[in-house]
Amino acid sequence: MGDATGEIDILSHRNGCNSLDSLMSLRYFTTTNEILFEIASNVNNYHSVRTKLNSDICWHRFTLVKFNLEYLVYIDNVLQKRIISKEAVEFSRLANLTFANSPCNNLQSKKFNGKIDEIKLYKRALSELEINKLFIFPDQIVTPNTTIFKGESISLVVGNTCANSINWSPSVGLDDINSLTPIATPDVSTTYKVSLDNGNCLSTDTVRIFVADKDKLDCDVLLLPKAFTPNNDGLNDRFGISNTFLIDKLVFFDIYSRSGSIIWETKELNDTWDGTFKNQPVNGGTYVVKIKYICNDQEKFYIDNFILLR
Repeated sequence: MGDATGEIDILSHRNGCNSLDSLMSLRYFTTTNEILFEIASNVNNYHSVRTKLNSDICWHRFTLVKFNLEYLVYIDNVLQKRIISKEAVEFSRLANLTFANSPCNNLQSKKFNGKIDEIKLYKRALSELEINKLFIFPDQIVTPNTTIFKGESISLVVGNTCANSINWSPSVGLDDINSLTPIATPDVSTTYKVSLDNGNCLSTDTVRIFVADKDKLDCDVLLLPKAFTPNNDGLNDRFGISNTFLIDKLVFFDIYSRSGSIIWETKELNDTWDGTFKNQPVNGGTYVVKIKYICNDQEKFYIDNFILLR
């Protein structure tokens, strides 16, 4: 937000400061680290969303989706509020969409003094899945928590950033602590932290790299969730094997319905099930998984049930 303090105007579409005759505005409050979004067609149809930002990152993403009379407000890809409007918000032809130029700036708000790196407008409502796919991990580590075998290496990747100073810690096992993509070769399980300094703000993020000893693997311990929720919220949306590093070869991975019919199958180790059959969502309930695999030259068989929640 630059050097500005107090209430900061980011985006505005309104005729005046004291009127609720159709408006849309986005403001930031430095003292509480909060974003306030307001939208209204008139004084009787006013809605607002106020939420605290994650202080560990410098770049934030605001998304507004309109579908009929429904307005969905996302901050950093997380749904903050579902607004049901009494009527469509038709904006005044006398007002312009402005950035850091609200008619309220002379009274209470200061002008935004920072960087906006991307603005996108769509003629249709985006789905939550599309919103998640468009996310570019600003100032965050893209590499997920991962397990590698002792002696192996992995690249740690950071998403889009405008930082002019990058530092990883601890330095042990890293080839370059000032790189956005250092190569990690830890001897033991290690949590790496990256600090990204863009001059006005410091972002931090961490990733855990687990180190396994192949000679000490328990080939009978295959990890799969007991339940999952394929609702496109970005959490537990797919069903699959967590510790794939255990498997030298996947012979088959089958999922059965309660009637005993196969509804999903694969021989690809990293494939995961999205909860559909013939591109249609299946009903919630209990399903059976059967897996045959090779680990340390041993043939293993896994069978269990799990719950799909809708």
